[in-house]
Amino acid sequence: MSPARDTEKAEPSSTFFRCPVQSEVSQGLIKIGRRTLPATIQEASIEGFTALVEPKFSNRLSVGTPWILEYNGAKFEIQAQWFFHSPDGRIQIGMRRLRDLTAPEQVGSWWSFFGGKRGVEDAGHSTVVFAGFVLVVFVTLSLPGLGEKLGTAERINDSFQWLIHGINRQFTKTW
Repeated sequence: MSPARDTEKAEPSSTFFRCPVQSEVSQGLIKIGRRTLPATIQEASIEGFTALVEPKFSNRLSVGTPWILEYNGAKFEIQAQWFFHSPDGRIQIGMRRLRDLTAPEQVGSWWSFFGGKRGVEDAGHSTVVFAGFVLVVFVTLSLPGLGEKLGTAERINDSFQWLIHGINRQFTKTW
């Protein structure tokens, strides 16, 4: 094999397949700074989008800063790469996708129903849940019916009495 052939094979193809967008889901918004323009998305690919903008909004298009595209429930940071004045007077814009700014979906659970969330900032919730679970287990094991059948009611009652007497003695000594 020659070195020229190796480098030819190593270069990736820079063209991506562009998918045409159906007219029912083609409406989007382009935000340039504080300005918001309605746009019709024509094509989408892994690298970007092609959109049409009405000619009355042409003076609002400013190049050089990233834009925000809100399209089909998603939010992207984009940058304009090329402009073309189409025969019908509209402006066709080729946009490169920079980042996906869409907020991730919240994964629900039975605990989120009670206001709990996952994350480092809510680590105290897991402690409360665990303490509540342990309390429920102890109360269940000390009930007269189940606790007596398992032989745990008397032991848990004795332990609880020992704890109460210990706390009482501690407070009577200091006072």
